[in-house]
Amino acid sequence: MDKKIDISSTTIDKGIDVAKNFLGKLIMPAIEEAGLLLKDAVTLWKFKNQVRILNKAKEYCEKNNISTKTIPLKLLCPLLENAGLEEDEALQEKWAILLSNLVDSDRNIENHVFPYILGQISITEFVFLEEAFIEKRETVTELKIELDQFKIDRPQIEQGLRNEIEKKKEEIAIAERHERVDLSSRMAVLKKIRELASEKSRLESNLTRLGWQESSIVNKINRLQVVSEHKLKGFEISNLVRLGLIKVTQETYAHPQTIEIPNQSNKEYLEVELDIDVESDIEHVLTELGELFIEACTDRSKM
Repeated sequence: MDKKIDISSTTIDKGIDVAKNFLGKLIMPAIEEAGLLLKDAVTLWKFKNQVRILNKAKEYCEKNNISTKTIPLKLLCPLLENAGLEEDEALQEKWAILLSNLVDSDRNIENHVFPYILGQISITEFVFLEEAFIEKRETVTELKIELDQFKIDRPQIEQGLRNEIEKKKEEIAIAERHERVDLSSRMAVLKKIRELASEKSRLESNLTRLGWQESSIVNKINRLQVVSEHKLKGFEISNLVRLGLIKVTQETYAHPQTIEIPNQSNKEYLEVELDIDVESDIEHVLTELGELFIEACTDRSKM
């Protein structure tokens, strides 16, 4: 016999009461205290969060003398919708900063994905990204100072090396003439020539390395920031990878070992045994999107 579904008002009311009681334990203020219907309570709670975040954004704009601009509703509405659901006070601060940076007329930030990303991460994940961003920024600042100083010093260093190289060339030429004239001290002179040639080669290598040194500093500046995945749990790392804020990189190194070539006369071809050790370094790095996202959520006065 089929059971009939009880749709009486008494049954429905009981179901609503159960849901209201349960929801009252999950959100503040409790529905019973507010004396509101289920939908109205959630709407009011979201609205209060949105007002709080809008006021914080206004304070940031005033503090940093930000000249505001209008932003598309396509960007503003999702931001306020997601921000209204945020309970964590620290992340509410980030929502307010993000909004103030989006409306900053001096900045060209209109990335529609940033509100979505901020609504998808926890405060733990945000702090993890922020620490990596700050470390990268400090490292880049130091490297840029080093690069600027190197560019200032390089002309003098290059000229000094060229002068030393020319001096060695002259000394070698004098030694070669002496070697042809004085045959009795020929061995000593040849030794001296070899030493001068070695010094000249070293100076030329130093001159060449100057170009490499500048390129090395530039590469370090542009290098993605390595993050310590051990600070987060596995699912948190997976979430940040999913959002494109960090990514996995792998570098493989090959270390050749001994080569054995058996010399066996009874075989037509020689056999070569080559042992190679292959090692891989797997790292998680902060992506360019991750850097732009954290920068968009950072107080302008701290940049």
